[in-house]
Amino acid sequence: MALLPPSVKKAMSEHRRFLHAHPEVGILLPKTHEYIAKALRSLGLDVEMVPGAGVSARITGSDSSLTPIVFRADMDALPIDEGIKSDFRSITPGAMHACGHDLHMATLLGVAQDLIANPPMRDVVLAFQPGEESDRGARETLKHENLHIDHAETFAIHVNAVLPPGDIAYSRGVFMAFGDWFSLEIQGPGGHASAPERAGNPIQFGALFEEGLVSLAYDLSTEKQRVVGTVTEFLSGNTVNVIPTEGSLRGTLRTVSLGQREVLHREMHKLTEELSARLGLRGQLTITEGYPAVVSHPDFMEQFIQTATRHGYGSNLQEMSHPSMVIEDFSYFLERWPGAMVYVGAAIGDQPAFNHSAIAQFDERAMETAFGLFRMMAPAAAAPG
Repeated sequence: MALLPPSVKKAMSEHRRFLHAHPEVGILLPKTHEYIAKALRSLGLDVEMVPGAGVSARITGSDSSLTPIVFRADMDALPIDEGIKSDFRSITPGAMHACGHDLHMATLLGVAQDLIANPPMRDVVLAFQPGEESDRGARETLKHENLHIDHAETFAIHVNAVLPPGDIAYSRGVFMAFGDWFSLEIQGPGGHASAPERAGNPIQFGALFEEGLVSLAYDLSTEKQRVVGTVTEFLSGNTVNVIPTEGSLRGTLRTVSLGQREVLHREMHKLTEELSARLGLRGQLTITEGYPAVVSHPDFMEQFIQTATRHGYGSNLQEMSHPSMVIEDFSYFLERWPGAMVYVGAAIGDQPAFNHSAIAQFDERAMETAFGLFRMMAPAAAAPG
């Protein structure tokens, strides 16, 4: 396992706690951009900072014949009021690092600090990316001049709030799901609540649609290839004695194969048509194609497993039984270069809340594991002489 110098460990914890206390949401993260850029410049690095597109820096390795590697950390928080009290609790109302991106940034800053002190054999590009949660920020970050590389590898970790500290979960092939979004607009004549037979009810339409979507997802799922369809918003009505004239639903879809994705979309449109005809209402379904799946490159993953085992992480490795249904725009990095993403355990307590919860907590020991994984993928050059 990579040696984590005490000074680097201390710096990572300080970075993490500051970033956790000062979260920003979305693609425009001016304070976070500046904090990362300042930290990298303090190490003597030339920094490329683009508002709304992240921060990057390149560290030159000792052997130009080796393939460069791109390490990525996401930067954005979530629009959540933090439900846990601590001495570094978010001071930004309505914003919280509930997905652990603060640990990602802090770890990569620690890696940068150690790479300066112990230069790597291969070139390393550090990419700090905004807008992962909803804005496809990866596509903007990938426009950095530092990332204009034809041949490279790429690697990232994601902390997992329910996986025990020290555990490393991986998947050969699909690691995280395709993610799409849908909206359903329902319109009808409305009517008196005492005579529901005279007017179709958008609320009934929405309820039957949600039930049908859950059934579709269940029927399309297999043991190793799950399908998820979740309604996350349902708006209709404003009083107790009127059948509303309209309603709307929104939600997310998760699949792990293109075939499942195509069938799910088709059957959702069919369900909408059937309910429209049955209830005498007009339903209009819109499905927006979202993030590609996060797919670990087979050869890179085998290299990762062998390297991790050689560095003492063999007992920490866990192959996942099926892909995670989380979505992640690191998928765009993996579409450009071969590489992988893995989960690193960060659970606290016996009944931890998962990422995105207002009470999610992350054990900082996860950064030590993550640091070791990054460093083993960019080994230090041998000392001269």
